[in-house]
Amino acid sequence: MMANIPSYEEMQKLIKEFTVPILEKLEQLNREEERKLDIYTNRRIIDELGGYISNDTLTRLREKGELPGTKKQGKWYYKGEDVRRVFTQSKNHSNRK
Repeated sequence: MMANIPSYEEMQKLIKEFTVPILEKLEQLNREEERKLDIYTNRRIIDELGGYISNDTLTRLREKGELPGTKKQGKWYYKGEDVRRVFTQSKNHSNRK
């Protein structure tokens, strides 16, 4: 009886088919956890503002002390209350012009 051994390409495909859904689920769980903790990341702020802000703008806000944040393992985190305060003020200021 001949053994049916998958090729390298077939193994790569199987690994990808197996790991991609797991990684997507982990990312989803991470986003849900951030929302529960009322923690924002640069990506979440950009997503929730519909892409109307850039990483450079967030950096400037941090450097000016307007948006306090904490950097952990190369990623910036912000308290939800600070994000709402900064962007509510920005929106109100824009409406006055």
